[in-house]
Amino acid sequence: MPDISTESLSSYLSGRLADDEVTVTDRVEHVEGWSRDTVSFTASWTEDGEEVEERLVVRAESEEQTNADLQLYGEIETEFHAMDAAQSADIPVPETYWYEDDESHLGGRFFLVEHIPGEAPITWSPKWRSQLYDMWDSDDRTLPHQFVDAAAGVHSIDPAAVDGIEDVPPDEITKREIDRWESLYRETVLVEEPLMEEALEWLKHNQPTVDETTLVHGDFRVGNMLVDDGTMTGVLDWEFARAGDPLFDIGYASMDYYAGKLINEPERPELACSLLERDWFYDEYEKRTGRTVTQERVKFWRVLSIFLVITMCIGGMHRYHEAQSDDVRNVWFQYMLPGLRESLLDQIRDDRT
Repeated sequence: MPDISTESLSSYLSGRLADDEVTVTDRVEHVEGWSRDTVSFTASWTEDGEEVEERLVVRAESEEQTNADLQLYGEIETEFHAMDAAQSADIPVPETYWYEDDESHLGGRFFLVEHIPGEAPITWSPKWRSQLYDMWDSDDRTLPHQFVDAAAGVHSIDPAAVDGIEDVPPDEITKREIDRWESLYRETVLVEEPLMEEALEWLKHNQPTVDETTLVHGDFRVGNMLVDDGTMTGVLDWEFARAGDPLFDIGYASMDYYAGKLINEPERPELACSLLERDWFYDEYEKRTGRTVTQERVKFWRVLSIFLVITMCIGGMHRYHEAQSDDVRNVWFQYMLPGLRESLLDQIRDDRT
């Protein structure tokens, strides 16, 4: 496990963040995410006789990710560069400081960004869903509008401008995504899944025409955003950033799962991410970007998104089963699968022969 202690952080930052010694206090481990080890802390130092304090966040490669046979997530360096590229786009994102590939400092690669206020909404929490519903029902719809603005901002970024991201021709995108997730699925599945095989056939026979590629966030949902007093303060967790069809993020955010569905339907299943009505989302995105949001393309990426989330659940269960991880959260993935399978079947049902 990376050594993200106050001592190691102080040692690393002293002489880098400031010329003199940097003291690290108020260290907090954030256990919400899976792909990285994330710690926030306060750095303090003296500058020109004045005391300076700054709240920062370190994102480091987790031991589980480093030791995994299969890499579901993108490179941590690419995540940093994607966040760095987003600084110049119209997206609320933490200010990036620097990326460090010398593993001797903390025991793994890592990067530093500013700490920003807010909480990440949990759409599986009835309390949070109720708050998000209220934001949709409000007269100004501040957060729903910011959600669409953030999507448009991400998709304004040229993937060729992000170090570590391969710019894929538009006509290769759908096959590239299907091949990637099919390969990961076949390498991790523990029990044959007939529905997944059917979904793969559906995906291969329903590939839409893609006419452009942009940067895609890859995990675009309200749960990867910070909200403070009803306002979006930051878009986080860029570990899946890659070149893709911008409508991938739109379809991904439209999944029932991210509206809070587990076994039962949420109270308002028509709302993407429990926050904004899907058709309104698509219309507003068209207004901001000039892109045409076709139901065909959104549905394709929604099906692919459900397939990949199931694959990631299976991947977590596989790691636990093979003793590659002792994180018991991986066992919990089995409880997500029934609702995801139901959603997958729901999407492809009309095309069954």
